Amino acid sequence: MSVPRTQSLSRAIGLLRALERFPNGATTAMLARATGLAPATAGRLLATLEDEQFVERGDAGWIVGRDLVRIAQRADPHRALARRARPMLEHLAAAAGESAMLAIPRPGPGMAIVAQADGPRLLGLANWVGRDIDLHASAAGKLVLAELDDSALTAWIRRERPRRHTPRTLTRRADLLADLRRVRERGWAEIDGESEPGLASISMPVRDPDGRLIAMPGFSGPADRLNRPALIALLEHAVAELA
Repeated sequence: MSVPRTQSLSRAIGLLRALERFPNGATTAMLARATGLAPATAGRLLATLEDEQFVERGDAGWIVGRDLVRIAQRADPHRALARRARPMLEHLAAAAGESAMLAIPRPGPGMAIVAQADGPRLLGLANWVGRDIDLHASAAGKLVLAELDDSALTAWIRRERPRRHTPRTLTRRADLLADLRRVRERGWAEIDGESEPGLASISMPVRDPDGRLIAMPGFSGPADRLNRPALIALLEHAVAELA
């Protein structure tokens, strides 16, 4: 026996799927066009989803809501990626003698470190998995921010008010914009004493076939010990393996 379907639920799911195409936010009109719904219908469904915190209003329109993110995180769709990356991270850590990590982007924008392998050295050893890390003071976080255009980044700065961790932390709009342009141009990001004195990290993006950022492998350790050219070469191999 065929089970009746609920059309309004299917339409709401269609709106959530459409949001994936607009990571920086979308207006009701944009989502109505993307799903073929009447603007009034899309507006009612979005308001209902907002009540349940499945969507929320960002600076550029509707974005994925915190409750939907929480449920997705419980499901942990990146578990398979972290498991697949484990041997690669252990190889990176052994080859470089530094801690190697894998971060993944989150809606918001945001990011989370989901796996780590440590080298043989004790100095600089820290477990970063699951830590709450400010995007502007993180190499992987800068890769996430580099996905934003200048207007979206300006809105993020105004909303988040990036805090200064050290004298080297970039918090001014002009400084962050310039730094993220360099990130886009060279294809990798770094920090050097921006999260805490003497700590450096470097990270490189992994993209899916559609060009979307899906992961960021990287290294972390004392600033005076990181050999950037050697680490970049290692990360290039890691990106090719994970892509």
